[in-house]
Amino acid sequence: MNEDWMGLLQSAVARSTMTEVAEKLGYSVATVCLVLNGKYGGKSDKVAKKVMEVFAVVSCPFLQTDITSKECIGFGNCKAPTHNPNKMQHWRFCQRCPHKQET
Repeated sequence: MNEDWMGLLQSAVARSTMTEVAEKLGYSVATVCLVLNGKYGGKSDKVAKKVMEVFAVVSCPFLQTDITSKECIGFGNCKAPTHNPNKMQHWRFCQRCPHKQET
């Protein structure tokens, strides 16, 4: 995994607090602190993946706005929303979008 996630994590903490960032990620403040200081004892790949999901931004060509990677992945990989024509149009667009990532 690329190292962009560490920059995203550092920026998120700088804009907010370590407590708020930890809550958004679903990790403890201690874990976030250890990761930021390079002292995390375990593998950081799961933390990195979560940071990318929560804080990475994708420019959605359908919505013409920025959304989080988590929102992009969630909508692009959900079941077809056959109950709503507008959501169905968005979902179909997602199926051929260059930003689409499989879960």
